[in-house]
Amino acid sequence: MNKLPLAVAVLGFIFLAEYEPTGRPVTLALLGDLMVGRGVDPTPASLAYLAPNLKAADLSLANLESPLTSSPASPTAKGGYDLCASAARAALFPPWGLDMLTLANNHRFDCGDDRVGDTIRAVNGAGLVPIGPGPEPVYREVNGLKLAFVAFDDVLSPIDAAAAAQLIREARVRGAVVIVSVHWGMEYQEGATERQKYLARQFAGAGAALIVGTHPHVLQRAEWIQSPSSAVGVQSEPRHSTLVLYSLGNALFDQGGLADTRRSALVVVTLYEDGVKFIRVVPFTLDAVESRVLAPDGETATIIRDQLNLP
Repeated sequence: MNKLPLAVAVLGFIFLAEYEPTGRPVTLALLGDLMVGRGVDPTPASLAYLAPNLKAADLSLANLESPLTSSPASPTAKGGYDLCASAARAALFPPWGLDMLTLANNHRFDCGDDRVGDTIRAVNGAGLVPIGPGPEPVYREVNGLKLAFVAFDDVLSPIDAAAAAQLIREARVRGAVVIVSVHWGMEYQEGATERQKYLARQFAGAGAALIVGTHPHVLQRAEWIQSPSSAVGVQSEPRHSTLVLYSLGNALFDQGGLADTRRSALVVVTLYEDGVKFIRVVPFTLDAVESRVLAPDGETATIIRDQLNLP
């Protein structure tokens, strides 16, 4: 996939271990909850501040909180929230630099139980790859590295942790670096719940290299989990480190009441065959009125990095 050169200042890579990388790396640009319905009026300029970073990565992904449909009417969503949006808005995703969207979240039925397929068709029609809403892994090979993307929703109903771990384990046995997207936790809580921590350890133990969390709508502190892989069948699998981004907050949303819902970050990770080796954080703020992301001032950027527990 062709990507544009990075045109903005690089904030710096973080070397995470005494390690001599082998092979070509893969860069992933990661965003949190993306909503293009309700009070959001998205335009090509909405993610323009982040677009150079998104386009520079090998793959860029976010969690799509707005299901998409061409249907003129949307029923009342379960839970009283309706984030349903027009399928025509999918045309905005490629210019923003997005490549993949996770669909496993508690709003996937907002356009109606029978309209889930509309979202998949809209995402595919825009040239992007949907991950979910089912748990089947999506495999991609980039720069010679095999990747498996898996998405789970633990909000609409609790997932079976053992079954989820087995899916991760099987993808790892197939030789893939496993990236897990999981919709979990409690909204507006700055720290991960015990349930999030439990699931993270199950996924890490099964061989996940990277866990990306969404749903709280605010940033939560990242964590490294050291664990031996339980991916039976992988020869001489060493202990590995799993990066857990418990919540990446909002990518684009209409929540303006709390300052934390308007402070967020794009996280760019560099993957090798044995996991994440470098991280770069791009802080940003959300203008909920103008439906766009903006560069933060220095003080806000520091707050964002502290909230993520990443430099």
